[in-house]
Amino acid sequence: MTSGKKSKTVIRSVRITKELDNLLEKDAKAKRVSVNSLISMIMTKYAEMDRYNERFDTITLRREGFRSILEAIEDDKITNIAKEIGTQIPKQFLLFWFKKTNLETYLKYLSLICRYSGFAEYEVDANEDQTEYTITLIHDLGEKWSIFLKNWIEQGMKTTVGIEPIIFDAGKNTIVVRFHVI
Repeated sequence: MTSGKKSKTVIRSVRITKELDNLLEKDAKAKRVSVNSLISMIMTKYAEMDRYNERFDTITLRREGFRSILEAIEDDKITNIAKEIGTQIPKQFLLFWFKKTNLETYLKYLSLICRYSGFAEYEVDANEDQTEYTITLIHDLGEKWSIFLKNWIEQGMKTTVGIEPIIFDAGKNTIVVRFHVI
């Protein structure tokens, strides 16, 4: 959806209730953006993620509840679940969203999942010729989530783009993934 290029814009008029307008004004002020920018962010999130979430029957869960569920699961079970999900879900999403599976679409998928689904804060760095990559994920869900992310990414990258990443560091709240592209 967003490619970094400046997109053409259009003016669209919509009718909203006064209560909704007041809420948008309040939230825009709290975020230190204009109401127009806030509406644009909301619409972008809908276009990039929410409309797909509706189709794929995703659920929303408070972080503390999710963390409690994670803590109750044994490490080997989390590993198996992550590998199973990593084998299936990323490829399905890539084909549905982008109609192709390659490194570019996988990295876009990972960025969207992190940005909108709260998996982690995400950053990717590549060398000049884009043959060496480092992905850093930082989260606040603890060691069990790191175990999940490590295995999910390993399996997802192998299955979708044929790359075997090296997990350089898998700490309590951080995952650092490195890989080489030929």
